[in-house]
Amino acid sequence: MIDNEEIKLDEANRGAKDYCCPNCGAPVKYSPEKGVLFCEYCNSSVEVDKIESNEEISFLEGKIDDTSWNKETKVVHCDNCGANNVFDSSEISITCPFCGSNQVVETDELAGVKPNRVIPFKQSDQTIDTNYRNWLKRKFFAPEKVKKQIPNLKLRGVYLPVWTFDTNTISKYNGKLGKHYTRTVGSGKNRRTVTETRYFMINGIKKLEFDDIIINAGSKINQEEINKIAPFDTNNSFEYERGFLVGFSSEHYVVRLNSGWENAKIRMDGVIRNSILRDYNHDVVSYLNVGTTYNNIKYKYVLIPVWIGIYNYAKKEYRFLANGETGKVTGKTPISSIKVSFAVIFGLIILLLLFCWILSIEY
Repeated sequence: MIDNEEIKLDEANRGAKDYCCPNCGAPVKYSPEKGVLFCEYCNSSVEVDKIESNEEISFLEGKIDDTSWNKETKVVHCDNCGANNVFDSSEISITCPFCGSNQVVETDELAGVKPNRVIPFKQSDQTIDTNYRNWLKRKFFAPEKVKKQIPNLKLRGVYLPVWTFDTNTISKYNGKLGKHYTRTVGSGKNRRTVTETRYFMINGIKKLEFDDIIINAGSKINQEEINKIAPFDTNNSFEYERGFLVGFSSEHYVVRLNSGWENAKIRMDGVIRNSILRDYNHDVVSYLNVGTTYNNIKYKYVLIPVWIGIYNYAKKEYRFLANGETGKVTGKTPISSIKVSFAVIFGLIILLLLFCWILSIEY
């Protein structure tokens, strides 16, 4: 019996169709807190190759292999929420991470492009459970019953597919901005102060560097939700290794590379415009024309770790998300109608007292 001994994963195991404990033969899965493939039956562990690399792919020269991930994975469709998830080919018991349903079927769809990088899970499900409960305690209108005990909580770990882009930009711009000023007009009873705007023209060149702009490549979690639990340290991610996926799943990407780049340009355009406007003291923008050239464009296809929590309360489903790397939480909570009613009544009482106080001063 081998206990708590790390066993190096050899070439034979890496090429196997499943991941089993080399000590007792039981299934193993990736442990976020231990950073290894762990056997819960005999406490043995199997190392996962963690290869750090800063290499990125040239957007103009890189070639995409749309079949590179097919041999070691399978795509499973959820009949309940419609999600397509990528699982390691060894997985047998499968639950949809987005809705918790067991109504899943294996499809003939191909997994497609293998990720270049992965950020492994570092936060365990127990840690995320604690973080969410602490987050709930700060939500005044959340029902006390939910704060004390989250009913029927289902917590699943899923890797979300994202593209990251680097580029150097040179932007030529011209525009018309305005600055407000006041002046006094009229005389006597008609004397008054008016606000007017003095416009001025601008033009110039703005140079910026962008590093790892993260663009969501999935569909079940939107970009805004990803931003709320950011950051993800994509610059310190590891080369993709199959073992990281064991015990977890990955959402199947729907946004391809070229579309991801177009989305990245939209985000960068907003940053560029804001950077230009910060250089000028102004109050209004009449127009701003910006033409941008993108140089040295590079990308990575990265899997980022996210915990998804789902539970039901008062016949409604609630979902929260947590960063699997840092533990940061976001989501929606149930609202206590009793607390809301008390808050409204209290507010009305304050307004009534304030009104009475004003009346007493006037009279």
